[in-house]
Amino acid sequence: MSDLEVVGGLGGLEVAVEDLRRAAAGLRRCAAVLDDWLGPNWEVAPWLSLHVPPVPPALPLLSAVTVQVTRARAESGELRRWVASTAVRLRDLADATARAADGFEAVEARNRALVGAVHDQAMVVARIVTAATGRAFGLLDEGTGWEVAVTAARTRDGVVVPVPTSAETLLAGVESLAVEGRVRVVEVPTADGSTTWVVQVPGTHGSWFEGGSVPMDWPANVSLMLAATSASAVAATTALDRAQAGRARPGDRVVLVGHSQGGLVAAALASDPAFGRRHRVTHVVTAGSPIDEFPIPASIDVLSLQHRGDPVHALDVSPPPDRRTWTTVVATPAARSLPNGGPVAAHALGAYRSTAAAVDRSDDVSLQRWRAGVAPALTSRTGSVPVVHEFRSERRWHNRDS
Repeated sequence: MSDLEVVGGLGGLEVAVEDLRRAAAGLRRCAAVLDDWLGPNWEVAPWLSLHVPPVPPALPLLSAVTVQVTRARAESGELRRWVASTAVRLRDLADATARAADGFEAVEARNRALVGAVHDQAMVVARIVTAATGRAFGLLDEGTGWEVAVTAARTRDGVVVPVPTSAETLLAGVESLAVEGRVRVVEVPTADGSTTWVVQVPGTHGSWFEGGSVPMDWPANVSLMLAATSASAVAATTALDRAQAGRARPGDRVVLVGHSQGGLVAAALASDPAFGRRHRVTHVVTAGSPIDEFPIPASIDVLSLQHRGDPVHALDVSPPPDRRTWTTVVATPAARSLPNGGPVAAHALGAYRSTAAAVDRSDDVSLQRWRAGVAPALTSRTGSVPVVHEFRSERRWHNRDS
C-alpha cells in the first residue's frame, strides 16, 4: 500500500483551526498577565525611590551601596520596558494567529460552498431524471408499496466470520457476506461490561434497473442518495432489531460498517435522528461509498476509505469533510489487491481491505486517534465469544407502483 492521504480527524484542518484559536487565546491571556504586572501592582521598592546624595570617596562601603541602588533603579526601568514590549508582542502574535485561523476557515467555507452548489445542482438533475424514468419506465426506481422481509439465516458453508477487532477485520466481515441480500450483526460483549452491536452491510447486488427482490440493488443506491432511505436501510435496521431482540441496554454501542451501498446505508442510519434515538451509534466505517454530504452527527466517529480511480465514492460530487470526528483516507490501491480487468477494479472490496490493513498499521495521528477511539467498542470481554446473527432480506410488494 502506498501514500495514504488522510483528511480530517485529529490531524485535520478543523482541529488545526481550533488549536490556532486556543493558541491565540492563550497568548492574549499571557499578555493580560503582563499588563496586570505593569498596573497598580508594579511597585518599585521604597529604598530604590530614595534620593541618594553624593558620597565622599572616603566612604567606600557607602559608595558601593550607592552604585548598586543606581544600577537596580536602572534595571527596574529596563524590566518594566521589557514587560511592556513583550505584552505588545504577545498581543500582536495572538492577532496574527487568530487571522490565520480565520483565513483557513474562510477558504474552507468558500470551497465547500462552491462544491455544495455543484452538489445541489447535480442532485436536482438526478431527482428530475429519476422521477421521469421511474414514472415512464420504472428505471432507477424502488417503487412503493413494498415491505422488507428479514429472516434468520445460517452462515454460508465454508465461511468463517472474522472477529471484528480492526478496520481490516470489520471490512473482512462485510466481504464474507457475499450476496442474497444478507446482513450480519455481530454481538460483541466488551471489556467495559456493555455490548457492541456491529452491523455489516454489503455493497450493491441484484437488479440494475428497477427494484427487485434484493434490497441492495441499484435503485436502492439512488433512493439512499436522494432520500437517505431505501429497502436496504430498512433491512439493516430490522436485522439489528432482530439481533438485539429487546436485550440492548442504554450504554451499548452500535458500529455501522459497509462497502459501497452498504456504506450509504451506514451513513443514512447514522444521520437518521429516529435511529439515533433508539441506538447509540459510536462509529461508522465505509469503503468506496459516496457519503460526504450525509449529516452524520459530530458525536459519531466516521472512517471513510476512498480509492483513487474508484468513481463510486465521487458520485456525491462533494469533497470529504474536514472535522475532528470524520477521518477520510484517500489511497492508491495496492496493485496486488486489484482484481483483473474491469473499469472499477479500484472499487473492489478486497482492495479496500488492503487499504484498511494499512490504516491499522499507520502512524498518522488521525488514524492513531481513530484506532484508540474504536478499541473499547471492539475489545471483547475476557472469556467471552462474539455472537454472529446473520439474516437474509427480501423486498416484497403489496402492490407495485412505480
